[in-house]
Amino acid sequence: MLLQELTAILTNKLSPREFRINSETYGLYYDKSGNNKLIKKVMLTLDLSLEAIHFGLKHKVNLIISNHSLINKPIKKFDQNIINKLFLLSKYPISIFVLNSSFIAAEGGISDTIVNALYLKIETTFDIKNKEGKKIPIGRICSPIKYLNKKQPFTLEDLINRIKTNLGLTHVPYVGDLKKPIKKICVIGGDISKTNYIKKALKIMCDCYISGKINYFDAVFARDIGFNLIEISRYKNEILAVKQLCNLLSLEFSDVDFILFESKNPLKTYI
Repeated sequence: MLLQELTAILTNKLSPREFRINSETYGLYYDKSGNNKLIKKVMLTLDLSLEAIHFGLKHKVNLIISNHSLINKPIKKFDQNIINKLFLLSKYPISIFVLNSSFIAAEGGISDTIVNALYLKIETTFDIKNKEGKKIPIGRICSPIKYLNKKQPFTLEDLINRIKTNLGLTHVPYVGDLKKPIKKICVIGGDISKTNYIKKALKIMCDCYISGKINYFDAVFARDIGFNLIEISRYKNEILAVKQLCNLLSLEFSDVDFILFESKNPLKTYI
């Protein structure tokens, strides 16, 4: 398979370029050989940590597909960590493709992965506009699917317990009343969270908002108005989506070896 064949399906279908929220890093991020490069082995990873890069080089991959780039802010001063990564990459003919926020909005991406994992029914997309005015389906508006023989209302506590069970989490931060019935949920993957998104969810009659990141001021706002917020592990929802992408690409390109570098969550919980 040629590099351009894989990048084409990523940019046009699995993580469309048009779904970038703003001018973040996206696409072919590092490449020394061009689109005609023959790809035989691909590694998928959440981020470009030193451990991930070492793993890719050790397994002699031709391409790394990463959810996040090397840096998330403009470089004003090179630190030793970045220098070490660039030194390693310069030694080998490897290419890197970065997905970033386009993979949150994509069909089958991070938001969809959360919805499927939590056994929710998608009613419509939750759209925002980027700086260019383009509409991005960053989230999903859902209703909960009840388990069999469940006649009582589906509550916030039911939803949190489902999150703990289905995502394998021991702790789930939340704002709201555990006994409050939940009928309409806004799900946004990654760490995308703003107060105006929560206000928009309220306007379309959502009674719960799930995201990989809830900041303090959003939590205070939700508490003041009696709205339910749930923060799920950003690592957990992203690694599930990247695993799914790895499986999908393996089926699409059967002549290529796809491997997943499953880094551990850098954030630990003291129990």
